[in-house]
Amino acid sequence: MGKSDIWLTIAIPTYNRCDLLRQTIESVLNQRIDGIEVIVSDNASTDSTKAMMEKFCQESDIRYFCNSENLGMDRNFLNCLQKARGEYIHLLSDDDILLPGAVEKIMSLIEQEKPDYINLNSYTYSTDEYNPDDKKPPRIKLDRDIVTNNKNLYMKYLGVYITYISATVIKRNNIIKIKNPEKYFDTHFLHAHLVLDSLKDKESKVIITKEPYLAAKNNNSGGFDLYDVWIKQYKNLLLNTAVRNGFDYKLMKQIYINDVNGFIRDSILKYRVTHNTYGMKYTRLLFQCTYMYPQIWGRTYIYAILPRCIVKKIYLYNEKKKLIKKRELHKTGER
Repeated sequence: MGKSDIWLTIAIPTYNRCDLLRQTIESVLNQRIDGIEVIVSDNASTDSTKAMMEKFCQESDIRYFCNSENLGMDRNFLNCLQKARGEYIHLLSDDDILLPGAVEKIMSLIEQEKPDYINLNSYTYSTDEYNPDDKKPPRIKLDRDIVTNNKNLYMKYLGVYITYISATVIKRNNIIKIKNPEKYFDTHFLHAHLVLDSLKDKESKVIITKEPYLAAKNNNSGGFDLYDVWIKQYKNLLLNTAVRNGFDYKLMKQIYINDVNGFIRDSILKYRVTHNTYGMKYTRLLFQCTYMYPQIWGRTYIYAILPRCIVKKIYLYNEKKKLIKKRELHKTGER
């Protein structure tokens, strides 16, 4: 692997998630093997993170960095990437769990395939304390690992999961060659922009794993405006950065339209009627960024413009249907 003795850096950016961070770090330390390092970049947490990390550092060789002030999410991501010493860097969110055996499998993929990028499959969990017995189907449904140089093929499989931070395992040399990564600050997707920039070479090799390597904490995001990030910034990621790096424009446009009419629409519906940590004041961005796509008008606009009382009835009706379907599936499974 060259001069470095470190094959893989597991880099964890964190802010005010002490209890969740503890679970994340333990999931890594429980499977430590030679050739990896673990770093934590603390974005000036005000909870007990620093005290907990000082104890971890006494008991292990974790490298801990605490910013003097909150730099913002993207700057902290870049801080992780710049401080990493491994040949490859795995960005791991502070609320996700690295499943048993995942480190060994990642190292094996690196050794055998020498990829430019690995996207790790995952499943979700919703409880405060991760339960290893509560396993769910992987979020990306595959019948085998995808190993390809065809960038449009892997984007067909990935779609929105190109933005999932914990799925990201990237070759360090490809990242440090990117000029002015600061241009992606305040997009909330710095890591995804850098991945796409690093894969502009036609020969770049990508792996998407069939099996889940991660348990991802569900419904634990926020601190930003939903319309700004998932309508404006996500569009820029796909239709500017991806297309500039050789991805097919029609495919990127279709992925964007599908996601606006899918999980983004569902998020607008849900977060207009439930307590959440998202801002939702920039509704105008929905229309400014998507007016040119008629496929979105009748399917998503309605949830943004109808009175909240009507949207709430729609949401409760949909939730009731989901509950009935879940009960029916449960009964079928008991037979």
